[in-house]
Amino acid sequence: MKTYLGLLRGINVGGNSLIKMSDLRDALVKEGHSEVQTYIQSGNIIFKSERTNTTKLAEEITLIINKNFGMSVDVVVFSKTEWQKIIASAPQWWGTDTSWKHNLLVLMRAHDMAEAVQTLGTLKLEIESVEPGERVLYQSMSLEKFGRTSSSKLVSMPVYKKMTIRNFNTANKLLTLLNEL
Repeated sequence: MKTYLGLLRGINVGGNSLIKMSDLRDALVKEGHSEVQTYIQSGNIIFKSERTNTTKLAEEITLIINKNFGMSVDVVVFSKTEWQKIIASAPQWWGTDTSWKHNLLVLMRAHDMAEAVQTLGTLKLEIESVEPGERVLYQSMSLEKFGRTSSSKLVSMPVYKKMTIRNFNTANKLLTLLNEL
C-alpha cells in the first residue's frame, strides 16, 4: 500500500460546504482506503491505498464526497514522494521571514505554472515573491503591505478557482504526518 495526501478545495470555509472530518474518514474507509487521517477542518486527508493513479484517486474521492455528502468538491491527490519533493524543492526564501505570510498554492489540475504566475501580473519584489514548482506555486508576501501586493488580488482572478491554498505551517505539518504513516 502507498501513502497519499488528498487536498479538498473549499470545504468548511465560512460556514459553507460543511463536512465533518470523522464522517469523511468513515466514508473513505468504507470505500477501501486504510489508515485514513485528517488534519484540521480544511480538507486535508492522509491515507493509504492499493490504487496508484493519483488522478483516479482524486476522482474517486470526489465521487465519494458527492455520494455521501451531496457536494461537488474539487480534490487533488499527491503521493507521499511527490509531497516530499514539493516541500524539499521550495525556494530558500519560502517560510523564512516571520513578518511575511507564506503559502503553497496548489493547482487542482495540470496547469502551466509559468502561466499561473503571469496571471498575477508584475510582482512587487520588495513585498512579495512567487515561484512555480511542480503542480504548486510558492508564495510569500509582506503582512504589513499585503494590500499592495499583486498576489493579494488572486481571489478575484479565474485561476483562483483552480487552486487550493495551504499555509507554510500546514504544508509542513502534512509532510510530517505523511512521513509518520
